[in-house]
Amino acid sequence: MFNVIVVHFDELILKGANRAFFERKLISNLREALGKDVFSEAAKFVIYLKQADDISVIFEKLKLIPGISNFSGAIECDANIDAISAAALSIVQHYQPKTFKIETSRSCKKFPMNSMETNCEVGARILQQMPNLKVDVHRPDLMVCIEIQSKKAFVLGKKEQGIGGLPVGTAGKIVCLLSGGIDSPVAAFSMMKRGAKIIFVHCHNQTINQSGVEQKIKDLVSCLSRVQGKSILYIVAFDELQKEVIAKIAADSRMIVYRRLMFKIAEMIAKKQGALAIVTGDSLGQVASQTLENLEVIYEATDMLKFSPLIGTNKREIIDIARKIGTYEISIRPHEDCCSFMISKHPETRAHLEDIKSQEKNLQCSALLRKAIKNSRAQVCARAEVATEGIAPSS
Repeated sequence: MFNVIVVHFDELILKGANRAFFERKLISNLREALGKDVFSEAAKFVIYLKQADDISVIFEKLKLIPGISNFSGAIECDANIDAISAAALSIVQHYQPKTFKIETSRSCKKFPMNSMETNCEVGARILQQMPNLKVDVHRPDLMVCIEIQSKKAFVLGKKEQGIGGLPVGTAGKIVCLLSGGIDSPVAAFSMMKRGAKIIFVHCHNQTINQSGVEQKIKDLVSCLSRVQGKSILYIVAFDELQKEVIAKIAADSRMIVYRRLMFKIAEMIAKKQGALAIVTGDSLGQVASQTLENLEVIYEATDMLKFSPLIGTNKREIIDIARKIGTYEISIRPHEDCCSFMISKHPETRAHLEDIKSQEKNLQCSALLRKAIKNSRAQVCARAEVATEGIAPSS
């Protein structure tokens, strides 16, 4: 029934002189994700549908693209009351609600009826054809929105929520330390919603199930690539650095030193890729490495800007987002990460920087860090086609 999809954007409307830059980027992201042309029309984008298109597949993709406020299946028609009324009737008949409301906006004030008159006329014609239907202006089952331009109009069906935020690629590049757990993919997603393009870095423990963990990491990145498009993933061999740490660092401090080394690796790759920050999935107090004292020591490892968007988020909230974006089922596959390898049963929870640096003086890590970066494997991960549970709009 629908011949177009109408997309309304989120924060772009507030961007003033820079708005055109953000709009162009969102159009580019939409074209890449959908493989379809996207046209700008009076504070909205229009995607023209072909008869063979599966609108439900397109909707699932749109739900994951940052920068979109909402979108609707719609009928484009001539800007006259007969065509608009016929389109609105088709939409109401399609959804079969018990109550409805018509809401009109006009970018062309030359239309012979004002918005209220249009609402009344279209509503009356629908009620003539569907006498059992009722109007409810407060909480209707279906809101039919009419957007009138100079020569054409768009009559919109049910509104679907986007995730909001800013188009990916408008805020620069950020490196994400991807562990394979639940938190770091959600942290990456949070920064994608703010317009960042994420480059993924996974420090790989080669003493454990190598192929299984690698595939899990690739699947996570492919899943997140539905949000930002093709993604770069670096897999960095961490085994020689681990051996050096195990040989020379006390067991209760190894977790902290492991993470400091990972930040150094992330910084080296960030500089190589032109990224300006590092993002992690840290949540304050969630595990031993995430006490205030330990985070202060870990983050001191580099001078690069660091983001921890989940820092005040509890585990249930993080899991809910992971389920919605499709990463949860991948993240819970069994695996061990580097930070859990050969550490004390009771790791340090209140580390002192002077003590950690004193222990690190025994390490011969500079050459090993350069070797790890040199031997890292970079690959491009394409979008995965994974169903989601529906994405909540951004706050």
